[in-house]
Amino acid sequence: MAKHESKHHSPKHVSSTGTKLAENPFQVKLQELLKQKKYRQALEEIKKNQRSHPDIEFTPKESEIWLLRGQQEFQKQDFKQAEKSFGRALQLGLAGEAHYWQARCLLELNQLDVALNLLREAFEAGNLTKDYSISYLKLLLLKGDIATVEQLINQQSKRFSAAQLHWVRGVIALKNEQPQAALTSFQKIKRPITPGDLPNAWLVYSQQVSGSWSAAANLLGLQSSRFTFGRPKYLEHPILERLATSQQAKTGEPPLNPQNLEQSDQVIQDAISALAIVQLINDGNHHDAAHVLLRMERCADRFPELNILRTSLLTLAGQQALNQGQAECAELFWQPLLTEKPFNPQLAVNLLEVFEVTDSEQERRRLLTQLLKWLEQEGKQKPQEWPAERLKPTLAHLHCRMADAYMALDRDRAALGALQQAERICPTSPELLGRKGLFAAMEENYTEAIALITQAIEGGCRYQEIYDGLLSCWDELGDKQARNEARRRFGKHFGDFSIESEVEVLPWVDAISTLSYPFFSRLVQGKEQKDPALRACQIFVNAVQSSPNSGGRVSLNQKAATEAWEALLEQISGNEQIFVLQAIALSIHLFAKREKGIAALTNQYLQKLFNLSAEHPEARVAHLVVLAVKEGSPQKLESPLRAYLDTMPQPGNALANIQLQARRFGWITTLIPALEEALRREPQNPLLLLARATTYHLNQPKYEQLKQEGFELARRLQDAKALQAFREEQAFLAAKETQSIMPDPEKFDNLNMSNIDDLLEGMLKKLFGSKIPQAEFEKMLPELKQMMLNSMPNFLDDDEEEDDESEIDLDFIFRSLPPTSRKPKGRRR
Repeated sequence: MAKHESKHHSPKHVSSTGTKLAENPFQVKLQELLKQKKYRQALEEIKKNQRSHPDIEFTPKESEIWLLRGQQEFQKQDFKQAEKSFGRALQLGLAGEAHYWQARCLLELNQLDVALNLLREAFEAGNLTKDYSISYLKLLLLKGDIATVEQLINQQSKRFSAAQLHWVRGVIALKNEQPQAALTSFQKIKRPITPGDLPNAWLVYSQQVSGSWSAAANLLGLQSSRFTFGRPKYLEHPILERLATSQQAKTGEPPLNPQNLEQSDQVIQDAISALAIVQLINDGNHHDAAHVLLRMERCADRFPELNILRTSLLTLAGQQALNQGQAECAELFWQPLLTEKPFNPQLAVNLLEVFEVTDSEQERRRLLTQLLKWLEQEGKQKPQEWPAERLKPTLAHLHCRMADAYMALDRDRAALGALQQAERICPTSPELLGRKGLFAAMEENYTEAIALITQAIEGGCRYQEIYDGLLSCWDELGDKQARNEARRRFGKHFGDFSIESEVEVLPWVDAISTLSYPFFSRLVQGKEQKDPALRACQIFVNAVQSSPNSGGRVSLNQKAATEAWEALLEQISGNEQIFVLQAIALSIHLFAKREKGIAALTNQYLQKLFNLSAEHPEARVAHLVVLAVKEGSPQKLESPLRAYLDTMPQPGNALANIQLQARRFGWITTLIPALEEALRREPQNPLLLLARATTYHLNQPKYEQLKQEGFELARRLQDAKALQAFREEQAFLAAKETQSIMPDPEKFDNLNMSNIDDLLEGMLKKLFGSKIPQAEFEKMLPELKQMMLNSMPNFLDDDEEEDDESEIDLDFIFRSLPPTSRKPKGRRR
């Protein structure tokens, strides 16, 4: 059970009714006693006043004062009395935290069974929040009841946070002598699951158990620079000291000489530290030098020269730490400099960025207040440097950032107040318009939000959440084309440069092109139904009335499917019907059993598709694609294909386009005669060469020969359309290769740490088993598993905002999707 610091309750001065209790003499006296931490006297005062005034109001509640008294007694190691105090808090209705502290007292009194029963009853009654539910699991682990722990995390996982689940799975893996699996779980814990926990210790212990002594030494700081004399990592906590001592005892390396770093003679210690600082600076290691400086500052008067270096060193160290991805250290170095005179606004701005990374929202808000006061004074004292056209937009921008900080703290009203202040100062500020757009999006006014955010970005706003919000709005409206156009226009301002080279495939095409009903059904189910063609695929799946046979086909309830499809077609425009009819025909042809009526049903929707071409010429391409997939004889395509190509200005490219679309739905050879004839006329057409290549199996030399020849031509001619077609072919091949190593989709159900290892091993054997000698493969297997696990979606990381998502995202596996917008941090409806 984690022994973390108490969560102190700050005394409140206003009752729930809004009465200012501070005006009550009893309340004043009570607050004075609490301020002095005289909790026993405070409780006696309450008891005395309640005799004469039974309905008297005061704050904090009596139960909270009993909790504070119990924590005070606990710190004094008076566990028997503390247990009684926490029990009294429970009697008065303070659940959760009081349960936790009473259980800790019982543990200190060697009453594990009593503590376990206490937390079990609280957990089953729902009185333990996520923060304290882990305590129940820890007591079960102490008791050795692994079976109950596994049952709880599998059946009631939403009662625990993602970090808690990772920790428990890591501990279970260690008990099962699976240190690598444990390490994988512990690496996902980014911060303590409860205050006082030490995630790093579990990483060290897992490395030691697995025999990775060098990795453990790195985590403990045993292999640090000989000049890092301030305090090695293993001396930062007693647990780490024990792990370091254990490692030295078992391996004999490296020698532990903390006495060289922690001299009993403070003068010698300071001298060593000062020398270390100088040598670290000479080596360009400002980061470690600053740590040493901060740890010896109390005695810095012995070396006044260090005071001269202090500001410059901490400034450089903060930047170095930030470059190294250690924002917490940058915060540690820069924050003390803010108290120095004169105020350094550039440092303050840099520190704001650090606070955003470290989620130090309260500190960010305080710093923004400081910056606003400084800027207002500067504007008054130096009007020539801060004319209105410069001052007002800057002030408005700072108020907008203040709104961001309030949103991150879930203080929506305060955020709105900050934006109103920004609007009074500079109503045309792009930063303001962008934030107003985010608020409009929160209210689901997506059209208004898009207009505001677009205006903001055009005006120079470069706030990442504004851009993410714009993409989210287009997602909500289901306008993929507009979303991509927004990325093309504005993505370069936000580091999103990949839109031009991305391959985007319609979801329904992706699903059908798997040519596997199990994968097809998984990919279309559970998706949003804004895409009519995807809805048509979902109708097919919903109308299935049997499991796939040995050929992978299913029995279709034709009447139910037809009724649903006809209803769908009546609701959409003619242009939207093209993809819908194509999806219907292909789904029936590729996945339905050859039962009575199926052929007629396919032809029925194929005819509807052809009839659309009179008003929508693009329907002719879709019709020919389905024909190429459906028909086995080139002769049956000759007439409609010739009629179409004769109307096209570039018949070779048009023919190649049909083949490249059709090849997604099987090995298509019906267009070979037409492709051969077209290549005789245009032997240097890269699209035709690629299309002809796709009529060969991938393992045939002719496929690679024709594809490479076409690609070299496209690259030499800088044919953008052809180059994009080659990118799409590569993406298609990658998806097929991925599918070939994937297990049956049903194996993804109930995926957990106990079976994901076997799943990954099976996939890797399919991928590399025949290419690498068995002995070498077994040696590489742990590293390959970790690489694959890192590159796949985190199936087990059920963060709070994703608790309702239980399906595996197969889209991630089969497609290289464009970046999805991130939820703005701290923004909620």
